Amino acid sequence: MTLVELHKIMGDRIKTTLREDLTTEQREIENEQSKIIIGIAKQMINNGKLILDYEKSMAQAKNLEHSVLKDMIGD
Repeated sequence: MTLVELHKIMGDRIKTTLREDLTTEQREIENEQSKIIIGIAKQMINNGKLILDYEKSMAQAKNLEHSVLKDMIGD
């Protein structure tokens, strides 16, 4: 999953959370799913930061041959 795809999922999750037609039970289910997605998103963001820091160091040392970060962001 790219960070762009993650961004879309998070946007969709916000729209779902803001729906006013959900029952209490549906809202609880949606909130639990949101918590799971938020946890995964935080981990992906942390992983992305680690890769960014590493690639920045490699680029400064002129040793960067392939950008994993570019793959994560997507084209």
